[in-house]
Amino acid sequence: MTLQACLIGLVAVLSIGFASVVIEQFLVREALTGEAIHFWSSYEKDANFPPPNTDNLKGYLVQSGSYEGLPRNLQGHGLGFQKMHGQTAHSLMYTSEKNGERLYLLFDGESVLRLALFFGIFPLTIVLLLVYITAWWVYRESNYLLSPIVWLANKFDRFDPAHASASLEDLSDIPGDVDWEVEKLVTSFSSYSRRIKRFVERERAFTRDASHEFRTPLTVIKMASDLLLAEQDLDDYSKKYVTRIKGSAQDMEELIDAFLILARETDKEFVDEYTVIADVVEREIRSAEMYLQGKPVSIEIDEQYPLELHTARKVVAIVLGNLIRNAILYTNEGSVTITIKEHSVIIKDTGIGMTEDQTKKIFQPYYRAKQDGKTDRKGYGVGLTIVKRLSNRFNWVVDVDSDVNVGTTIEVIFEEAKRLIKD
Repeated sequence: MTLQACLIGLVAVLSIGFASVVIEQFLVREALTGEAIHFWSSYEKDANFPPPNTDNLKGYLVQSGSYEGLPRNLQGHGLGFQKMHGQTAHSLMYTSEKNGERLYLLFDGESVLRLALFFGIFPLTIVLLLVYITAWWVYRESNYLLSPIVWLANKFDRFDPAHASASLEDLSDIPGDVDWEVEKLVTSFSSYSRRIKRFVERERAFTRDASHEFRTPLTVIKMASDLLLAEQDLDDYSKKYVTRIKGSAQDMEELIDAFLILARETDKEFVDEYTVIADVVEREIRSAEMYLQGKPVSIEIDEQYPLELHTARKVVAIVLGNLIRNAILYTNEGSVTITIKEHSVIIKDTGIGMTEDQTKKIFQPYYRAKQDGKTDRKGYGVGLTIVKRLSNRFNWVVDVDSDVNVGTTIEVIFEEAKRLIKD
């Protein structure tokens, strides 16, 4: 309503201004020009024909250069139209000359203002009042009719199934006109609320049970692997496969963690912690060392900035851990360098690399880049998909640059670090 009232008022002001210009530039000037032509035509026929002298128009004829009888404020003006300062708005003087004689026509705009006031501004004011009153009444009635819908929309928008106290069932204080359509919406929303809460309870029960049931056998496998590796008489061939079993169990544990995080309804279940990125990187490197398997690959950390975040430490660990393991797995020789900058972490390897088309597909589920003549890596093809989904969920940016037989560079940009630096 405020916007409409302002627009209507603006249009009214512009209309009055335009009407003022039209009156002065066209009507008054045309009238004065016509009066001058009529006077000179009549004056040629009758030398005693007097200049115009009405309530709105005064004429003065100057003969032989004598300005006697011409008001002082009109003297000194040239030919043509002149705005008369100090006079009423739209007061205009028109000077014409013929045969050495001059005719001064002075138009008094006071009558025009009265006409504009009575036939322009007053009717416009009444129309605007009617428009404002009508618009206010329509707004009041529509607000009364739509307020239940707006209230329900706000209630539904604030509904968070992650909280036990959240509910759409308490809808008894709905404002406005509650008719059968609104009652139907209330019933539907209440039913939807109950279904959502049951779904969230099932999801929480699943994540809780799955976390316990999946971790128990994986813990047993890892402990058994450690016991076997501790045996003194275990040959190198057996140690290699026991190490692979332990690594696969650890992969599955990380994969379960990622899936459980992605299965949660909201990010409010994650606890933001003071996270030193260098500590997370070092821990993930230690966990991924088993994938080196004697390969001539060095791992380096270049901490250019002590990057610290207040975020979910587990999620950062899953994202960086997946990228570090991928870099090691796809590098046969050379180096893997993790660079920590002001607002990002860059993981660069000298591995087999990827084509431009492969780079575009690496975040697709179950896609694994392969190069002809290169050793095929075992995996599930979901690691980078998890990285992308978690990054999107926390508003992080993942940039990938890769060249075949040169290597791959992946940068994880933490937007919250950028904001902290700006602040």
